[in-house]
Amino acid sequence: MEQTAEKKKMDEITIKFGKGCVGEPFTGKDGKEYKQILIPNKDENDHSPWATFVARSNAVHEDQYGKGMWMKLPADGHTTVRKDHCVGEGADGKKIWETEKTKVSNRELKGMVEFYKSRGKEQEEKPRESLKNRLSEKKAEVSQQKHDAPQKTATKSKEASL
Repeated sequence: MEQTAEKKKMDEITIKFGKGCVGEPFTGKDGKEYKQILIPNKDENDHSPWATFVARSNAVHEDQYGKGMWMKLPADGHTTVRKDHCVGEGADGKKIWETEKTKVSNRELKGMVEFYKSRGKEQEEKPRESLKNRLSEKKAEVSQQKHDAPQKTATKSKEASL
């Protein structure tokens, strides 16, 4: 009885991702339902297959708006991430693929899955000029051009003089 009272509240990490990152559910060797979660490549120009990890189907939930998905993992746990990469081509011309398995902490996994959130912040770190400052500079430039341009004298057309 004392153990249940002293049981610590486990720290959990919530990972949020899009519906497109969830693969089809499948049944594991143990008879339980699992879902494959895809981790997008950080580099947009990297067209290699995305890394993946597997989670229990009942651990992956749809958000309240129906647009995204979320799941909770223990903060101090580890997850195996799989990434396929091409080793070469076989004699028949087909590509030979190899799977690289890496054990990643769940905190790192959250960063890998949710990197898109920080992508915009990296661009915003560059100092941006105020539009008001640029507007006042532009006004000064335009007024300078008006003063430098030769003044046209008003001339009457031939039809108006007749």
